[in-house]
Amino acid sequence: MASLVVLEEQESRPTLLAISPVPPWPPLDGMALRVSRLLQELCPHWSIVLICPQGGESAAENGIAIAAEITANRAGQWMYLPTQYDVRPFVKTVAEAIRVHRPSVALLWGGMEYLRGEIPEMPPSVSDRVDCMTLVAWRALAYARGYAELRRRVSHLAHVARYEFQMRHASAATIVVGDADARALHRIIGVRNVMVIPNGVDVPRVGAVKRSVRPSVMFTGIMAYQPNIDAALYFANEIWPSVHQRLPDAVFRIVGRSPAPAIVELGSRPGIEVVADVDSVRAFLAEAWLAVAPMRTGAGIKNKILEAWSVGTPAVMTPIATNGLNRAPPELLLAAEGAELSTLIGDLLLDTERRAVLGDLARATATSEFSWSSSGSALDQVLRGVSREFTPAR
Repeated sequence: MASLVVLEEQESRPTLLAISPVPPWPPLDGMALRVSRLLQELCPHWSIVLICPQGGESAAENGIAIAAEITANRAGQWMYLPTQYDVRPFVKTVAEAIRVHRPSVALLWGGMEYLRGEIPEMPPSVSDRVDCMTLVAWRALAYARGYAELRRRVSHLAHVARYEFQMRHASAATIVVGDADARALHRIIGVRNVMVIPNGVDVPRVGAVKRSVRPSVMFTGIMAYQPNIDAALYFANEIWPSVHQRLPDAVFRIVGRSPAPAIVELGSRPGIEVVADVDSVRAFLAEAWLAVAPMRTGAGIKNKILEAWSVGTPAVMTPIATNGLNRAPPELLLAAEGAELSTLIGDLLLDTERRAVLGDLARATATSEFSWSSSGSALDQVLRGVSREFTPAR
């Protein structure tokens, strides 16, 4: 009888076609994290048909009950633009899934909007672009090293801007994680119906946090990702030296997967450590006195900040890293650049009481304002609104 009830519940739910450019499990990067957690929040309300590249784990292996999981051949490392891979196998897989499952709405992550032009039967779509690629590419221009690299970055900017412009009307609604991304898509590209749904963070249940003995500042992330490489080099070269001179016992730790050679080299400098491929980045963050997000390029919301807040570690950042954090109280947005950033970090490392107050506020904010359940609920409302708008009247 119980199985019959579950079957009836699944049949009563509307069908959502979810298409991801990455395997959601395990969540090895920001895109996979967002896809996996939002699917988890949506699955009680939708009968989900997921299409993603091969190479990951199944939803069932991760305790997520979805109606169907279909994988397609992965044609390359990156699948965020249709020019990066052979789209024909993916198009064929999606078209067959639509024929079999007849979804009422589609949720497209990354650069999957092109499917609307390839498949006439595509249901009304919501695009979760996460970041504005044009904004990312524009910011990267300022830090090109040499003429050849500048030309490559200009060419990339033109390419992604053309794609986002061509796709500006492909979806009934477009979602991003930060206000800066929304403004760029709406004002520069002309995308209609843009809304912000930030990332969430899982706040662990922890007892008393034991901070490291040495004053420690930590930067986390995938260290093969160019905006992270640029941020770490900027911090190590221009911010950290004056902090380390002021506090000779302090250490700057770079913790993350797949560090590029330029990042590995930083570990040979006094007061800098590079720790690669750890089992739990969050455990390291819980020991740090401060986290940093000294971003100069990129866009979107910085998961590294939310992860630090979730364990009560204050985060110091550059102004562009505050994107998507407008729900946070202003005193948590510790933003500065250049010499002011060095001074701010040094002052905080010397102020135990202020760090404790900020850490408590950070953890409370992560819990109350950046839950995956609230982001999932907001996305559910968008999907239902689009589905109702495009459902023919009977």
